[in-house]
Amino acid sequence: MNGHSESTGKASALSSDSVRRVTQYQAAGTNARLKLFVLLEAQGVPAAEADDLVAALEAGAVTGAQCEVVELDGMAPASSGPGFADGWDEGVMAVSEALVGIADRDWSRRGGRSGPLNWPYISRM
Repeated sequence: MNGHSESTGKASALSSDSVRRVTQYQAAGTNARLKLFVLLEAQGVPAAEADDLVAALEAGAVTGAQCEVVELDGMAPASSGPGFADGWDEGVMAVSEALVGIADRDWSRRGGRSGPLNWPYISRM
């Protein structure tokens, strides 16, 4: 899940501080993922189940961001005019769809063998 390296052409639009923060978040996420696997293994959780748990957490984090993006729909500055507002809303929907796609891809790449809607842990909550 390294979108940063996949979009190096777009990285130039980010400030160097943003790039540094993204790198820090990616490193922290990788370290947390590895620690979770070690802790789950120590508790006797099978690797496939641990993989599904981590995949669910990561997909949930991405969809949490997607929910925040969707809230921006219709929030274009009024002073910018209707054309800008239309483009704004189209951009919000494009980003929203991209985030759902990232969650889907991460789910299928890292686990999710049970499928996102039929995952056995959902019924246990």
